[in-house]
Amino acid sequence: MGNNTNNYEQKRVLIMEDDLILTLSLELMLKKAGIHQLMRAETGEEAMEKVLSHEVDLIIADIYLGEGISGTEAVKKIQEKKPMPVIYITGNSDFQNRNLADETDYLDYLVKPISHEKLKNTLARLWPISHHC
Repeated sequence: MGNNTNNYEQKRVLIMEDDLILTLSLELMLKKAGIHQLMRAETGEEAMEKVLSHEVDLIIADIYLGEGISGTEAVKKIQEKKPMPVIYITGNSDFQNRNLADETDYLDYLVKPISHEKLKNTLARLWPISHHC
């Protein structure tokens, strides 16, 4: 582990997802990738409050949340106040969802089920792993 030079240890990720099983699955994948500073939000409102009151480096957001505003609406409001990279996750790859996502600035749009490999590749695009010692 000592020679792993990725800079993920300092990264703080907020998972905005109302499905606890998926949240736990994402947390496992992120920990496996070396990210351990994780926060959860089940609603868009909770995510907005957490992002504006904590340091957050990335949001992983479900497009549809059970209650309150949608993931894309929350991201739009957050990005108005604070530039923030976002990875969207959705169980639905239809045009309507894609159009909602396109109204915001996002890094990637992943359709569930999300593979560890796909998530890792997206993280590497956001935070390239340095290969020097």
